[in-house]
Amino acid sequence: MLPQISIEPESSLVDRARSGDEGAFTELVEPLRRPLFAYVYRMVTHRADAEDLMQEVLVRVLENLRTFREQASFKTWVFGIATHACLDHLRSKKRWRVEAQLEGEREHDASPEQAEGLKSLMSQADFVYEVREHITFCFACIGRTLEPEEQAAMMLKEVLGFTALEAAGILQVSEPIFRHRLSSARAKMIESFEGLCQLINKSGACWQCRGLHEHVPEGHRGAALVQIEVAPGMAVTPENLFEARLAIVREADLEQGTTRAMHDMFYEGISEREENVV
Repeated sequence: MLPQISIEPESSLVDRARSGDEGAFTELVEPLRRPLFAYVYRMVTHRADAEDLMQEVLVRVLENLRTFREQASFKTWVFGIATHACLDHLRSKKRWRVEAQLEGEREHDASPEQAEGLKSLMSQADFVYEVREHITFCFACIGRTLEPEEQAAMMLKEVLGFTALEAAGILQVSEPIFRHRLSSARAKMIESFEGLCQLINKSGACWQCRGLHEHVPEGHRGAALVQIEVAPGMAVTPENLFEARLAIVREADLEQGTTRAMHDMFYEGISEREENVV
């Protein structure tokens, strides 16, 4: 997900960008734009907020370029700026309930107007329901139940692939503190999915992935997925099932995929509802 810029060209590009070379700045930033937006979008779970934060991040990068000392890579430095912009944003928001998606589903089912709106969206020519994108949507929803610093630890290490040392530097904490936050985030998410997701537990409360697949009109359905499965030869444990989920989350194109419009609508609804929970 994260493109690499070799050290020599990166150093040269940074020097040129510091001198006001707009082309060099574009060469530095452009390869990071898509993964950077993916990160911000999955952190804040709202497209308009993510787009606003992206612009803020790019402005901060440009304004602070002269302070970049190259102890870390340019990529790590930029993701550090994005991380703290996301954390500032999330600290002003409420944590989501684990059942936030289910509450949204119940509200939708009780509203003929919302049901008709979803049906119309699913019938659009460019809409295809991809269950792997929805699994990724759900992962970000459960991420919003965590404290922002734990959510960032999970995204940086387990989804984006930064090392523990790099991620600790981004979050400006020691590596032991980072590892504690990551362990806590994993444990909480594993527990949430175990009680919620029928793709790993038949008695789970949520079967939205399958239900949406059945609800989508013919010709707008991607491949079905009956359950999340661990790699061959591995024991079926909550930890290994979580790793299998992560493999899907790393590869899915939640931000620009064919189910994007539906997930944008869902995120907007959940965001508004969770902010108004007393």
